[in-house]
Amino acid sequence: MGLPFARLLAPRPEGLEGRDPDFIRRMLPRLWLGTSLYFRPEVNGFENVPDEPVLFVGNHSGGANIPDTWVFTLAYHTYFTVEGRPLAGLGHRIIAMTPVVGDFARKFGMVTAGNEKADELFAAGASVMVYPGGDVEALRPWRDRNKIVFDGRKGFLRLAHRNDVKIVPVVATGGQDTFFVLNDGRATARFLKLDKLLRLKTLPLSISFPWGLLPGDLPHVPLPAKIRIQVLPPIDLRELFGDDPDWDEAYDYVTSLMQVGLSNLATRTVIPVLG
Repeated sequence: MGLPFARLLAPRPEGLEGRDPDFIRRMLPRLWLGTSLYFRPEVNGFENVPDEPVLFVGNHSGGANIPDTWVFTLAYHTYFTVEGRPLAGLGHRIIAMTPVVGDFARKFGMVTAGNEKADELFAAGASVMVYPGGDVEALRPWRDRNKIVFDGRKGFLRLAHRNDVKIVPVVATGGQDTFFVLNDGRATARFLKLDKLLRLKTLPLSISFPWGLLPGDLPHVPLPAKIRIQVLPPIDLRELFGDDPDWDEAYDYVTSLMQVGLSNLATRTVIPVLG
């Protein structure tokens, strides 16, 4: 009786080791069809991606569901094919620990966020997707849905520079229209010490179906908002900032470019949710 339980608790392979190309190949057509019907996605700019490992840096939306992340992942594998250029995403350990969702994400290449793991992925020739804003951005208030909120986090810059890979910014709209966040919950998270207990930096009030008004967010039925994603031209940190960058300057440069891209993309939305 103990063996299945021990197997359940055993660490699961992640990254390229845990990535399952056969699973992706089987699931991709049906997931892309369902996603296309529900979110009506527009994904542009993959021609900007150089033929080499890169660090994709995106803005994070949609709370626990992060629909724009799944849209990007499906669109990436559709464009570059499953065998083409392996992609791994750095995710919060809560996602990795979630039953079913964690296993599903691992098969698509998700890795629990960590510098060493990311370095290993680049060494193996994979591209990596990272969302510096994390839960702070994914749970930002609806009024800030078209803002880049990385909260001053600069680790992604050091990751790209250390591995000598280009940053490819990815901006998306629509994810924060799939549910509604009413306030900035960072003070609440600090008061409850969630930043220390669960590495959660925010606990806002949100409205979603079927939960209604809820502190934070749980996996929910997303509203069928139209999701638009734009892949921007690559950024070479070494070329722009040298071998010893001013990280504040590099941060301002990348986030400013992404904010312009996100603002331009947002002008295409006429009515929230409807697109």
